[in-house]
Amino acid sequence: MAMLTPASTVVFRGATAFFTTTFYDQNGVVSQPAGAVLNIAYNDGAGGGVDTVAVPMTGPSGQAVTWTAQWDSRGAGPGTVACSIHTTGGVPAAVEDFQFQLTANTANLLTF
Repeated sequence: MAMLTPASTVVFRGATAFFTTTFYDQNGVVSQPAGAVLNIAYNDGAGGGVDTVAVPMTGPSGQAVTWTAQWDSRGAGPGTVACSIHTTGGVPAAVEDFQFQLTANTANLLTF
């Protein structure tokens, strides 16, 4: 499992990418939105097209402040994976854009 907090990194195809983020208001104070979604755009692995998926993020519980999401990279083609995190429930209160590299050698098949 690879952890992205969002930051540029390398993930091997077949790994579950684990994403974490904390939301802050305009004054730098931790903020808890009504919801959040992680949008992912990745190579389809079948001919150079792009697929997209929206992954709902799980909010924190108790005293925690970190939101999380997971994405199973099996079936994706290698290349740059673009990501964007948005709050939900009206006008977005926060947006984070980042990317990472999904890699695979010849032994790492598209599906397994």
